[in-house]
Amino acid sequence: MTKIMRYAIQDKKRFIGLTLFCLNASILGVIVRLPGIYFLSHDYTLYLRRWYYIIADERSDAFLWDFSNYNVLYPYLLYLAVIFLPNLSPLVFIKAVSIVFDFVLAFFVYKCVRFKYTQQRLFPCLAALATLFAPFVILNSSVWGQSDSIYTAFLIACLYALLKDRQAWAFIAFGVSFSFKLQAIFLAPFIICLVLKNRVKWRYLLCSLPVYLVTLLPAWHIGRPLRDLLLIYFNLTQQYEKLSLGAPNPYQWIPIHYYHWYPLGVVFTIFVVLGVALLIFKSRVDITPNLLVYLATFSTLIVPFFLPKMHDRYFFPAGVIAIVLAFYLPKYWSTAVVVGLVSTLTMLPNLYKIEPVPLSLLAVVLLVLIAVLGWKLLRILEHRAPPPNTPSTPSAI
Repeated sequence: MTKIMRYAIQDKKRFIGLTLFCLNASILGVIVRLPGIYFLSHDYTLYLRRWYYIIADERSDAFLWDFSNYNVLYPYLLYLAVIFLPNLSPLVFIKAVSIVFDFVLAFFVYKCVRFKYTQQRLFPCLAALATLFAPFVILNSSVWGQSDSIYTAFLIACLYALLKDRQAWAFIAFGVSFSFKLQAIFLAPFIICLVLKNRVKWRYLLCSLPVYLVTLLPAWHIGRPLRDLLLIYFNLTQQYEKLSLGAPNPYQWIPIHYYHWYPLGVVFTIFVVLGVALLIFKSRVDITPNLLVYLATFSTLIVPFFLPKMHDRYFFPAGVIAIVLAFYLPKYWSTAVVVGLVSTLTMLPNLYKIEPVPLSLLAVVLLVLIAVLGWKLLRILEHRAPPPNTPSTPSAI
C-alpha cells in the first residue's frame, strides 16, 4: 500500500509540475505576441479596418450587401465587437480574436496527440507548445491579424473527431471551418479518401450543410437575398486575376497567361485529388490513426500547391497538421520543419517587404517534399513498406 501511495504522490507531483509548466508557457505565448499587436499590416489597413468601420456606421444593415471578401461568419464577430466592445480598438480586437484561436488551435493539437499517447501528457503538451510558438502561427495572428488560426482550429477539431471515430462531430467542425473560410476545402482529398475507403459514412458529410446554412440565417433574416449568400464563395473565386498571390507553388514559374493556365490548373488539381483518392480506394491498406494524420498532411499540402490563385498564407493548415504528424510519426519531424519554415518565409514579403528566399525556390522545396511524401505513400499502398498503424511503431512509414 505504501508503494502504491508513493507512486500516486509522484504521479500527482508530475501532473502539477506539467500543469505549471504549460501555464507558464501559455503566459509566455501571450507575451511573445504582444509586440506585434500594434503592427499595421497592409491587409488590416486596406480591408479589416474598413470592414469594422462599415459595420460601426451601418450596424446590421451592413450585412445587406457584400462589403468584405469573407463569408459572413467572420464579419459577425466584428459586429459583436461593435455592439459589446465599442471602446476597444478594432486593431486590438481583430488580433485578440486570432490570438485566442491560436490557443484553441494548440488545444486541439494537444487532443490529437493525446489520442496517440494515452498514458502520458508530455508529448501532447510539447505538440501544443510547438504549435503555439511556431513562427508562422505567431506572425499570422498577432502581426498580420489574419483569421487562419480560426478555420484551422476547426479543421484540427475535425481531425481529432475522426481519430475518435465521432463522424457527426467531425463534419460539424468541418462545417464551422468551411463557414469561416473556403480554404477548409484543402482537406477535401483527405475526406474523399475516407469516404471511398468506408472509413467515413457519406451521410455524415451532410452534417456540414446545416451548420453552413445556419451561419447564413442572421444575414438572410436582416434582408440579404439567400441567393447572394449562397454565391459568396463562388464570387470570391472570381476575384484576383493572378495565378499566384504570393504562394510558393508552380505558378511562380508561370506569371502570365492567366486565362490560359487558370482553368488548366484547376482541372489538373482535380485530377491529382481524384488520382490520390483512387489509389487509396484500390489499396488494401487500412486507414489507421497514423495513416489518417499522414493523409491529412498530404491533402493540405497538395491542394494549395497545385491550385492556382493561392495566397501566401494558405499553407498554414499544412504547417499545423505537419506538427501533429511529427508527433505521430517522429521520422517526419523534417516535414513539420520544412512546411513551417516555408510558411514563415512566404509571409515576410507581405508583412515586411523582404524576401529572404525567392518564392520560386520555396516552390521547388515544396515540390520535392510533396514528391517524397507521395512516393512513400505509394510504397505503403503497394505493400513495399509497412503501413503506419500501431503506436508501438511510430516511424513505420
